[in-house]
Amino acid sequence: MDTLIFLHSKLHHSIYLLAALSLVFPLLALVKKTPISSLGMGLIRTYSIVITIQLLIGISQLIMRWSDFGEGLRYRLEHATLMIVAVALVHMAPRFVKRGDTAGNRNALLMLLGSLVLVLLGVSLIQRAIAGA
Repeated sequence: MDTLIFLHSKLHHSIYLLAALSLVFPLLALVKKTPISSLGMGLIRTYSIVITIQLLIGISQLIMRWSDFGEGLRYRLEHATLMIVAVALVHMAPRFVKRGDTAGNRNALLMLLGSLVLVLLGVSLIQRAIAGA
């Protein structure tokens, strides 16, 4: 259990990095008006896989420690809800990338940006809850 807690608390740094890197390729494709490169698509898929693993670790942690949270359970449920929506946005991005046009690149960029914003909001929410604010 301690390993899951450690993994979940430290994996978000790699998620920030992957999110930022995966935003670059749709942005460049949008500016150049070209399809997203295979490297960009691979990076988006990697981000999708890592954020999904993070969600699964967090949900399993939430289920296993349900009774330990007490008053903080509400914040953790809000955090989990934000993260589920963020993962859904990330998983919709490749659908738009496959279109291969400017609108698809724009929509993929918006999905990835939205997921990053939700991840940042969710992490700040849970950090405030842990700090007792």
